[in-house]
Amino acid sequence: MSHSIRKRASLFFFALSVAAHGMAQTHEFFKINAVKFVSSPPSSGENIFKRVPAPGKTISLPFEPYLKVTVKTGDRIWAETLYAKAYYFDRAGKQMIDKAEKPFPFLRGSTTPHAMPVFFEKNKAEALYFVVPRNVLAIPEWRAVVVFGDTLAATATVFPSGFPGMFDFPERTQVDKPVKVRRELVIDPVVEYVVKTGNARQPQITLFMRPPVGMTDMSQADGVLAICLLANSVEEVKRRLQQADAMDEVGGILRFAGKRKLVIVCWGSRSLWDPRKNWDELDRDTAKQLDATFNDVADAWARGTENLSRRYGMPNRDFLLWGVSGAAQYAQRLALRKPHYFLALHAHIPSSFDKPTSDAAQILWCLTTGENESGYERSLRFLTECRAMGYPILYKAIPGLGHEGHPVADRLGIAFFDYALSLREEKRGYEESISEGKRLGRSPQDNRSTLPWPATFKEPEFIGDVVNQQVFRAEEAAENVPEGFRVSIPTKKLADIWKSEK
Repeated sequence: MSHSIRKRASLFFFALSVAAHGMAQTHEFFKINAVKFVSSPPSSGENIFKRVPAPGKTISLPFEPYLKVTVKTGDRIWAETLYAKAYYFDRAGKQMIDKAEKPFPFLRGSTTPHAMPVFFEKNKAEALYFVVPRNVLAIPEWRAVVVFGDTLAATATVFPSGFPGMFDFPERTQVDKPVKVRRELVIDPVVEYVVKTGNARQPQITLFMRPPVGMTDMSQADGVLAICLLANSVEEVKRRLQQADAMDEVGGILRFAGKRKLVIVCWGSRSLWDPRKNWDELDRDTAKQLDATFNDVADAWARGTENLSRRYGMPNRDFLLWGVSGAAQYAQRLALRKPHYFLALHAHIPSSFDKPTSDAAQILWCLTTGENESGYERSLRFLTECRAMGYPILYKAIPGLGHEGHPVADRLGIAFFDYALSLREEKRGYEESISEGKRLGRSPQDNRSTLPWPATFKEPEFIGDVVNQQVFRAEEAAENVPEGFRVSIPTKKLADIWKSEK
């Protein structure tokens, strides 16, 4: 046997040996450590089918057999720049499904399922799960090619055995001919800052700050979006802040911040009051105790944001403030106590309200709820008090809506924030007039009118009927809307959203 024939034979038997042991074809940056087929619910307690549809409520989706794939990366990298796919083949090597299967989302320490972590940390093993399609399970001796990588390089392995080179799949070029590049170190731009409150009911607040993508000098930001989030842990708050691609109201408000070049300051909500009662439903002693607790928390929040501003140069005034449900309760209570930090607030389905303060009339308020929401009547009482004190407040109760999100509320809130950002110069003029009044010795109450400060609220283009859900031009409102049902809508864009149904 010639030397060349012996060499070809050796290579052939090496390929067979590799195939027999299911060896992966790897790239130095991406690694697939193991692939395990799970055909029945594991006794270890691992449950990728668990879901949390509402706070405190857990359900499980029906079990389906899956592949558990353990992967690593050679350095820290954003998951959104990577792919992980599974291709299924029959015994003859024919692909059984036209498109690749992507990882199955599961709860990674949060209440929202995710297919991958936000980051893959250097040499840290992460589990990815691929539910095996039923038509694949029905075929004897099926095989799966799992691919993990990016547009430059990838690694692949075959389950239960085989060599990736035996199969055709779109990422073969990245697997066979990886591009060797020096990947830039990925730095998490989220800053974490802990503030002690001195109050046992909430001993500390963990604030997260994230600059706009690509921005290194935060003094160049066009403002700050303050977000209060419902979350089960500090880690979940951070994860939500890192995921602007989420297709929910949080993802929408994060994308708005990115588009407007706003620094984000975010923290988790805590329930420090009775979420089913307004201020006027509490006895005096209870109200006094709750006030003292949240005053401590609000003071700590203010210290934290001021320290972040000094350290990193972010703006420290004219924040936009956003919250939903219990987080909206927290947000509006914070705004009432620290109004000079905020330009505008959008609170959706808060259910419970604190007593309006005269100083908070400097904030632009957007309150959205549902006519079937448990706090609907309480929201109307809050609206009445606010209007009597000259609050510029846009109110919308969505017909048929209970305690849940709604696209009209989302769009109205974002449009209201755009409107608020356009009023910053007008607000500075208003604040200067208040300061001048104080300099001349007038009390703050003397300096304020019972009319809202923005000209577009004093003389709005449109009036909404909060009970009958109709919109009229301002000059037509006197004949068509009882005074107690009227809500000012300052622009046509807001009016169009206000009267829309979805």
